[in-house]
Amino acid sequence: MTEIKYPVKNPSRIGTIIGMIAMISSQSVLVVRLWDQSGVFYTSLTVVLLGLVLLLLALYRTFFKKLTELCLSNEQIILNGNIVDSKDIKVIMIRGYFKPVIGILPYRRKIVPLDMAFRYSKDEDKGILDLKSWAKMNNVKMVNKSFQTWI
Repeated sequence: MTEIKYPVKNPSRIGTIIGMIAMISSQSVLVVRLWDQSGVFYTSLTVVLLGLVLLLLALYRTFFKKLTELCLSNEQIILNGNIVDSKDIKVIMIRGYFKPVIGILPYRRKIVPLDMAFRYSKDEDKGILDLKSWAKMNNVKMVNKSFQTWI
């Protein structure tokens, strides 16, 4: 098999962004209303600051991170500059039908690493077919299943 390359991008984090905005809003109300109770004030303020950091990370990964490349070669995948051998992959999961998100779950992991989740920027159908044929050639299980990533 020759090398097959596809431009890929990070999956959209709109759900995370909306969740963080809701959490920051609710905790901000507690910060404003209970500023005289130091225990609740500092706890809520910490949650707000943590939520802001996570919100900024999700915004960056969704809107500002540039396209990368997925390269399928004989027995390995190169994604975001990381080389993953086929024997190190436990399962490849596809989440969704329209604009599907693909997650590569390595052995000894329960959650898909952040840099192993992607979606195709164009030619989704052809890309998924090539990925399925690569997985079949390398005896890697591929399933349609929802999965989790960090952030």
